[in-house]
Amino acid sequence: MKQFIMKVTFAFGFLFLVSFIFLGFGFFINKYDLLAKEYKDAYPENKELGIDACIKGSEQEIRSFTVKGEGAKSIPVLTYHRIIDKNDLSKRHYIDGEINPMIVTTENFRNQMKYLKENDFVALTLEELYSFLSRDVKIPEKSVVITFDDGYKDNYVEAYPILKEYGFQAASFLITGSISNRIQPYTPEYVQYFSTKELTKACDVFHYESHTYNLHKRDHEKSGALTPYLLSKSGKSVKKDLGISLFHLEGENLAFAYPYGEYSPDTIDTLKELGFKMAFTTEEALATPESHIYEIPRYQIFHSVTLKQFKSYVDQ
Repeated sequence: MKQFIMKVTFAFGFLFLVSFIFLGFGFFINKYDLLAKEYKDAYPENKELGIDACIKGSEQEIRSFTVKGEGAKSIPVLTYHRIIDKNDLSKRHYIDGEINPMIVTTENFRNQMKYLKENDFVALTLEELYSFLSRDVKIPEKSVVITFDDGYKDNYVEAYPILKEYGFQAASFLITGSISNRIQPYTPEYVQYFSTKELTKACDVFHYESHTYNLHKRDHEKSGALTPYLLSKSGKSVKKDLGISLFHLEGENLAFAYPYGEYSPDTIDTLKELGFKMAFTTEEALATPESHIYEIPRYQIFHSVTLKQFKSYVDQ
């Protein structure tokens, strides 16, 4: 009897240990990607986002700028990811004791946009940028392009009102498979994405382009390296994925942003086949008409970027 009790105790102890390990392992995985509960599956492949009004509304004429002399010879393209109010920051926004570098506080974002406004910067649309890079138009020396990657809900809650207040246009590169069907309560501690209704409400400021449908992920290789799906998947799979994203975006294929900034000559060939006119990397440099049209550089605005550093990007 004593031996039986010991065996039962050991069995329960073992099960408890295994459960604890799996729970811990699950936390380790999810602390980098804490999705809100509304995201159970990718947005349906065969269902449009319903932003046709946004696409039609974005087909506006390129503005005619009053430009002195030759105008700008280069332009800074800025990239943001998450925008979180400092009062909403919690332990979920930290990675290994450091705040997630992709987070810019709402306060810092406002200060950056305020600097641009007070110093008479013009925020170009992607169509205007393309025309500048193609040498079709001249742009003011104080020009900038504002972009956001992934399509996070906090971009709508925090960044959109500020951009609208200052009269700035911006581009949002969407992972279309992550878009939500319904408007959910905003919970900044979790990763949330635009809803279809919010996309429509914000298209007076945001212009939407592709950041893949469902390939913004990485593969674990035998060597332990992390390879983006855009490089590890077959060309056929990549083309299908991007085709779905274009379907969601009503065929809008002006621009594409490479997930993690990684791509190959084959990736570029696929973009050309699908009619994309330009694509963006994460290389930090000014964009010029000499830039490769499928390798346009962008400055990454991270949590660590000070206002002084921000000024150095835009005042070149």
